[in-house]
Parts: sequence; structure tokens; C-alpha cells
Amino acid sequence: MDLIIFAHPDNQKSHNAAILRYVTSCLNREFRSFEIIDLYADGFDPVLRLTREDQKKTLLVEKYQKLVAKADRLIFISPVWWYNTPAILKGFIDHVFNSGLAHNFVSNSTNSTLHKKLTGKTAVIINTYGRTKQEATDHGSPLELVLDKAVLEFCGVKVTSRVEWFEVKGLGILNPEIAKKIEKALG
Repeated sequence: MDLIIFAHPDNQKSHNAAILRYVTSCLNREFRSFEIIDLYADGFDPVLRLTREDQKKTLLVEKYQKLVAKADRLIFISPVWWYNTPAILKGFIDHVFNSGLAHNFVSNSTNSTLHKKLTGKTAVIINTYGRTKQEATDHGSPLELVLDKAVLEFCGVKVTSRVEWFEVKGLGILNPEIAKKIEKALG
């Protein structure tokens, strides 16, 4: 099963919404089963607090964790703001990809061993940028470092494709060149 994690406040008219519609149409055409987590539509609260979490949030996080555990492939769709994911996606990662579900450490008196608990899963990451490619990569690729390597690979998820759409402006219509890249990434 594929799990789409969608992190944009506009799931109807935005470029990210157009990507989501295209991804689901590709998956339907291939008869692939999938689930969608729409973080904004779910009203997900990304803030990690030291106080006891409310029951609604705990139930939502448990639901997300079950979906991640069940999925073979994760498909992330989000804009890139300030060289990073939207705060809601960062909060999702903080809550869901925690020790126990995604990884854990086994320690003894001499060392500590990391157990990557999501090994065997793959990921496709699709991002939009309001900037040019040059502007977006002037400082390297912080998102690739943090999301791909520090989170997903750390937990055992293999990132198989990254699709980046630069200079996204105007109406939320999918660019045909990007559509081809997405189709190839979903392979």
C-alpha cells in the first residue's frame, strides 16, 4: 500500500493539490491501493508539548503510525518554505517517526546499536518551490539532508525519487514536464 502524506493548506486549488490529484490518478490507473494523510484537513497540531497531549491528537498520531507501519511506500507532497518543510510536516515527523515505531536504540555497557524499524519501505518526495532552482539550491539542499537522510534513511526508508518543481506561480495547474517526472518517480 502507498501512503501519501500531503502538507499544504490548500488541498483544492494549489499546485500541491494538482500534484496530489495527479498522483492519485496515476496510482488508480495502476490499480495500486493507497491512503492519504492530509495534515491540514485533519487539523493536525504539529506542536510537540511537554504536557499531556489531548486525546484527539493522541488518537490521530496512533492512526498515522499505523498507516506508516502498514505502508510499503511513502509519498510526501509539500511546498518548501524557507529551505524546509512546512511546520505541520515537521511536527508530523516529530510525532510519528519516533523511537519505537521508526527506530530504537539497544544499548549495553559498551555500545549502542540503532535498529532501523522501517527498513524495506521506500519513499517518493515531491516538492514545490516559489524560487528558481539556483535560488533554491544556493545553500545546498537542506531538505534533502534533513528529510531524506536524517529522518527517512535513519529509520530505514530508502528514498527512491525526489521531484522538485521550481518557480511555481500562478494558477494551480500541473506542468506537463513535472507530470512526466512524477509518473516516472512513481514507476
